[in-house]
Amino acid sequence: MHTKKNLMSVGMLSWFVLIGNAVFADADTQRQAIIETAKQYQGVSYRYGAESPRAFDCSGFVRYVYRTAVGIELPRTSKTIWASGQSIGIAEAQMGDIVVFASKGTINHVAILLDADSVIHAVSLGPKTGVIISSLQDRYFGPRIIGVRSFLPPYSGAH
Repeated sequence: MHTKKNLMSVGMLSWFVLIGNAVFADADTQRQAIIETAKQYQGVSYRYGAESPRAFDCSGFVRYVYRTAVGIELPRTSKTIWASGQSIGIAEAQMGDIVVFASKGTINHVAILLDADSVIHAVSLGPKTGVIISSLQDRYFGPRIIGVRSFLPPYSGAH
């Protein structure tokens, strides 16, 4: 026989489960909003220190997209993004997570993961400048990946 206290416990547990699922469902929406927002800025110029739809540097782009798409305020630099968020492996990364890169041991670039093989980022690299999509297998960027940071709850949708 259930007592009133047991029923309340079951009711509270159900409430927490529903809230938890709502949070995860919201994460799917947030991740999609990040990707859609980021793609709107393809072709925008690169400018060091810039953080607006007129021009971006890499961390300015990631920061602007997160703020605009989901209202999350990220740290300003690649190094401070690397020092923040939740560290996750590249194999566990989800769309919308932030891929961090280093060159010669110095953290110097961030990008938004689009899918298992590509990122969108603001770059200044020879003929490729501005907000572009690159493969994670890219000869320049691929070997410089040092990890992934997530600022969102785990992705709950099908992959």
